[in-house]
Amino acid sequence: MQSLGDKAPAFPLPLIGLAGPSAAICFALAVVGFAARRTDGYTHGTKAISELGAVGAPNALLFSLFANVIPGVLLLLLCGWLMRCTPDGGRRLGLWLLVLSALGLVFAGVFPLDLSNLKDPVSIMHSASALTAGLAWVSALFFVGRVLRSLGLHTFARWTPWFALFMVVNIFWQVLWQTTGSLLPGYGQRIAFTGYFLWFGWLGVALWTRASRNRAFLMPRGR
Repeated sequence: MQSLGDKAPAFPLPLIGLAGPSAAICFALAVVGFAARRTDGYTHGTKAISELGAVGAPNALLFSLFANVIPGVLLLLLCGWLMRCTPDGGRRLGLWLLVLSALGLVFAGVFPLDLSNLKDPVSIMHSASALTAGLAWVSALFFVGRVLRSLGLHTFARWTPWFALFMVVNIFWQVLWQTTGSLLPGYGQRIAFTGYFLWFGWLGVALWTRASRNRAFLMPRGR
């Protein structure tokens, strides 16, 4: 009989590899599409992305669904399978941080920002969730390299630390130009999300490529 860890995947293999790029595409289309429908002078250069899903914003619930909840769930799916494919041990810390980041993205959509009352508990939860998503991801980049190499993703593992440096540079130029804020609004926030989803999208493509060469690649490993 097969043990629980040896069971075949419950989801089709293509879904696993496509979760990363699908999350990135869903987020990008939501930001561009919902911003284009605004008629109140909303601009990408000066406004935070979270304002599109803020309390009272047009189609706020739909935006939060397509920009936060769905992408976050897709990333959870991807991270969950990586957890199952990776042996137990300390090197899984990076994967737990990725899971925490994806959860932060989901909860940032569940708790909308209230621009009229930033001290409201829901607004605080939104800010905390968004901050958690970013910090957990950047922290994971320092630990996940060993996991990626163990899965044969050596090129991706070598590039991963550069994404952390990318985020540091992104924050630095905003401080230099005095454009940073609690939510990193405008271009700074969009640059950060570009790095975030580019990394997860690349991860998904790398997994897809690796799995296409070996269909047993994403089979859960025994404990």
